[in-house]
Amino acid sequence: MATISHRQRIKWALNHQEPDRVPFDFATGGNTSPTPEVYSRMAQIYQIQTPVQYVPHMMRLARVDEIILQDLEIDTRPVYMNPVSKGIRPCTEPGFFYDEWGVKWREFDLGGVIYRESSESPLQNASIDDLDRYPWWPDPNDPQRYATVQTAAQTLFQSTDYALIGCPTFNSVWERAYLLCGYARMLEGLVAEPEFVHAVFRKITDIVLIQLRKFLALAGPTLEVVKIGDDLGGQQNCLMSPATYRQTIKPYHQEIFNCIHQNSPAKAFLHTCGSVIKMLPDLIDAGVEILNPVQVSAKGMDTAILKRDFGSALSFWGAVDTQWALPHGTQEDVKAEVRHRIQDLGPGGGYVVAPVHNVQADVPAENVIAMYQAALEYGRYPL
Repeated sequence: MATISHRQRIKWALNHQEPDRVPFDFATGGNTSPTPEVYSRMAQIYQIQTPVQYVPHMMRLARVDEIILQDLEIDTRPVYMNPVSKGIRPCTEPGFFYDEWGVKWREFDLGGVIYRESSESPLQNASIDDLDRYPWWPDPNDPQRYATVQTAAQTLFQSTDYALIGCPTFNSVWERAYLLCGYARMLEGLVAEPEFVHAVFRKITDIVLIQLRKFLALAGPTLEVVKIGDDLGGQQNCLMSPATYRQTIKPYHQEIFNCIHQNSPAKAFLHTCGSVIKMLPDLIDAGVEILNPVQVSAKGMDTAILKRDFGSALSFWGAVDTQWALPHGTQEDVKAEVRHRIQDLGPGGGYVVAPVHNVQADVPAENVIAMYQAALEYGRYPL
């Protein structure tokens, strides 16, 4: 088969057709980007001198230079919204800051690696009435968010042949709810406080939908994929029963995925870590077309079974293990891991090679490069 464009390669794969090779993703937003530490080591290998730039995301993630993306033959490029500075709750406490929703975060140093975690949930003790009085709901109508979106998307679309991936700033319901209200309260509230839980979900979803419509009006026609993220699984099981998901979170997810489909030709991508195999029928019914990150180290997330049982309805994006293979394996281990995932998920299309979530600081840069070199070696059709 003659070589096709990056955009066509992604399109074919997501339509469950076999292109010339399995497509690759690296560094599109908060799901497949490297930390600055591992990126800096990659930049040294490629002799890139420019300072690290950051993805507009709550976590510390590096943008990856075009030199690296082109050398690794990455098929995707992100389209971001702009960060805003106005309306964010001020914080003078050293080592802490607030996000746009008024959630307090802590930044700390673990032996030279800087991580961030939420440290305070401002609505943990709130009532339903308190929700309307809460002063830190972000403004999805702020024009600054969208100021360069259309130009950036059109420029990439017209001047390159990469598949463009939409990365809206507000892209979760469940995760945002537990950051605001506390993890324990939201888990318990799914059963014990349904009225409060639905009021929180409604507030968040309305903000997400306003932003999505505005973002897609500007960039939608250029996009192949729009990313949404809501972690629903743990290492051993789903965080809630499928029945509970169906009754509580699913209706809001359905609204969001419907919005994507009504306002763009893009496929709906859901990032959800952990063991979520029991939820896949409901996620598919809600409108999910792409599952990420395919956390193969979680219980039940066997790629052969996922492909067999759900491969006609879902495409799989990720699956290269980041718990053991990338940080602790040799380059040969990484190559074997990539070959395994391509053999399981690649037949008939429907697979995009990428790491399981962000590439953390303990991953050798050589293993990241080996991942994509192996994908080039093993990912050419016919497999």
